[in-house]
Amino acid sequence: MPWSKKALAVDLDWIISLGIFLIYLGVFFIVIRQLPTNQSPANALLNNVFDHIADSTKWSVQKLPLLIASNITGNEPVMLRFTYDWKNFSFIDNTSFDYAEGLLVFRRNLMEGRNLLELVSSSENYTLPLTNFDLTAGTGGASVDSQRFVSEFKSSMLTRVNHFGKERLSDFNISISGAALTPEAAAAEANTTTLSAKYKLRFMQLNYSSFIVAGYSRIFNYVTTDAREPHNLTVSVTLRNYTFFHINNAASGTINYTNKECRSSPSRYADFYDSASGITFILPEGANLSFCAGEDTVRFSADFSIANETRYDIIFHPGDFNNTLKYISPYRTAFGIPENITGISRQLYRKLNETDYLAIKRNFSYPNSREFSFSLYNESGTLIFSYQPQPAGITNVFAQEATVFLLDKYGAKSKHTLRLRGW
Repeated sequence: MPWSKKALAVDLDWIISLGIFLIYLGVFFIVIRQLPTNQSPANALLNNVFDHIADSTKWSVQKLPLLIASNITGNEPVMLRFTYDWKNFSFIDNTSFDYAEGLLVFRRNLMEGRNLLELVSSSENYTLPLTNFDLTAGTGGASVDSQRFVSEFKSSMLTRVNHFGKERLSDFNISISGAALTPEAAAAEANTTTLSAKYKLRFMQLNYSSFIVAGYSRIFNYVTTDAREPHNLTVSVTLRNYTFFHINNAASGTINYTNKECRSSPSRYADFYDSASGITFILPEGANLSFCAGEDTVRFSADFSIANETRYDIIFHPGDFNNTLKYISPYRTAFGIPENITGISRQLYRKLNETDYLAIKRNFSYPNSREFSFSLYNESGTLIFSYQPQPAGITNVFAQEATVFLLDKYGAKSKHTLRLRGW
């Protein structure tokens, strides 16, 4: 029986209506699937509490890599400029250090090659470990017992050094472009700790600082100047009780005291020694050295150009010059890119845990008619903080928990669980 036009129209309308319904049904389920599973007022309130706790306890720690490319192996004193404006910082492994006027001083067991250290800074205080070193220091000088080293300073200028029970150095003088610099013409200061001693002279032309570090019979000297034009600094000392000298392979041998021998040579290195010990001068590039022997002393001078900051070292050592050649270029240092690490502060959690409940409810915009509590557990499930000013009683209690990461002041993160209850 042929279909009528009216029947065909009804069937077509029904097919179109069914198609629209199926499309609507598909869209409905898609939308429903994307909606949050918990949309109850209680859970929404707990979400709000969690967000406020996260904001209230969030903090950051800055971490700074320090690379030391070392040509030597062993425990060494390290000194370098620290140019960051951190006022409160530490090594990540809590290494003892001194820091003053932008100079960082510490001791480190270096391996030949790449040594990576890390410094950290945050709003928390860092307490250095109480370490007993063998440095005894005051305004009049510093001694290192383990090295049988005794230095004397007068008005912060070096005057005398004894090493291995003998006087080795005296009559220390410095001059700039031929003009002598005396302590009377400078402002003197001395700062000492258990780790290091600093003796500083502030002349009109320059600042001159000498450092001695616990455990080492060495004097590290820094000359800083703001002068735009280059100047030459001359350092001269009297040396005693040495038999041999070594500047390089062409200039070395026995010191001739009888004929009042004089020598001069351009070099960064000079060493004077006897059968037991010696003294080494490590100088800047381009230095000119000279010495004259007479009677039982050697008058040694080193002349070199000074820039904004120039360093030279005086090293008292056991044995001959072979023990100190490695210190001509012992290591190089470089800072990496600082990293800002964020996480949860235990201290801020403690502060929040001690805050008045009504104040927290106001800050969190939590309704007066409802209550909440929170607890913090470490990864092993031990309770760290529990905040529950109001008992839940017999009522419906809603609970949530989330994983959070506590960040300590050394940049280490630890996994914790935050549990919230609301009713």
